[in-house]
Amino acid sequence: MRNSSSAWHWCCTAGTGTADRAATAVDANLSTLDDWLALSGYCLLATLSLIVMEMYAVWAPSAANARLNALRDWLGQHQEQLIVTLSLVVGLWLTARSIYELVA
Repeated sequence: MRNSSSAWHWCCTAGTGTADRAATAVDANLSTLDDWLALSGYCLLATLSLIVMEMYAVWAPSAANARLNALRDWLGQHQEQLIVTLSLVVGLWLTARSIYELVA
């Protein structure tokens, strides 16, 4: 079992790391309240999802392990299809955006 200081450190580090990545990823210009609310919402959602996953692993370790193994197996079997599909979607989106910018 983890002691309370390491759990507190994990929560603070996860939240700080999430905020740092969010601000870096969007090259944040936090000049309006909407920008702050959007960034805060992203950080809250990311941090809460980490906490929920940790709690699930603590409360039901065998079920969490079974789900993670099933996900790992599925990803191993479908890795190439995922890469091709995601690449196709991103390529189509970039093409559509470029055509829109050329026409507009």
